[in-house]
Amino acid sequence: MSRKAFNEHAGFAIVAPITSTVRGMKLEVILPDELSTNGAVLIHQMKSLDFANRQVELIEKASESMVEKVTELATVIIQ
Repeated sequence: MSRKAFNEHAGFAIVAPITSTVRGMKLEVILPDELSTNGAVLIHQMKSLDFANRQVELIEKASESMVEKVTELATVIIQ
C-alpha cells in the first residue's frame, strides 16, 4: 500500500493482508477475477512490515483502479 519511495527510505512497507475468505465487509476490497490471487484485501488489518528481513517476493501487481479502491478505504480509516 505504501509508495516505493517510502519503502526504500524506511526499509518497511505498509501492507494489508489478503484472505481467501470473502466476508462482504465494507473494509475489504474483493480481488478481480483476472488476478491469479483470489480473495479480498483486508484494509482494517493494515500493518508495517520489514520486507527486507521477511524476504518478501512480489507475486503480482494490482491494477491502478484496485490500488485506488484500497487507498480510498485506508484513508477513511486514517483520517
